[in-house]
Amino acid sequence: MGYKKLDEVMELLNDELDGFNKSITKLEKLTQNVDSVNIKADTSGIEQMLREHLIVEKEKSQKLHEAFQNLEKQLSRSSLIPKVQLWVHYGVYMISLIIISYLIFKLG
Repeated sequence: MGYKKLDEVMELLNDELDGFNKSITKLEKLTQNVDSVNIKADTSGIEQMLREHLIVEKEKSQKLHEAFQNLEKQLSRSSLIPKVQLWVHYGVYMISLIIISYLIFKLG
């Protein structure tokens, strides 16, 4: 009776070893497939995207530079009138108006 159980255990171990050997064979085939695969790093797509982005940024920078130059030209042409100068002009206009009114009244 002991031999019968021992035979069953031996059969189970033999089946397990066969399954293990098959798994090892499959693993070796998969390893060979992975070893034959060559992966090359290709950065051409990223480089193209960077070039396009650089062109767009240069265009934006150029437009901004032109806008600043235009603003600088406009500011250089403009002049600020000080408040004192403005009051002097108003005073001259008032005095001229008074003189003209007086002359019209005297001559009329």
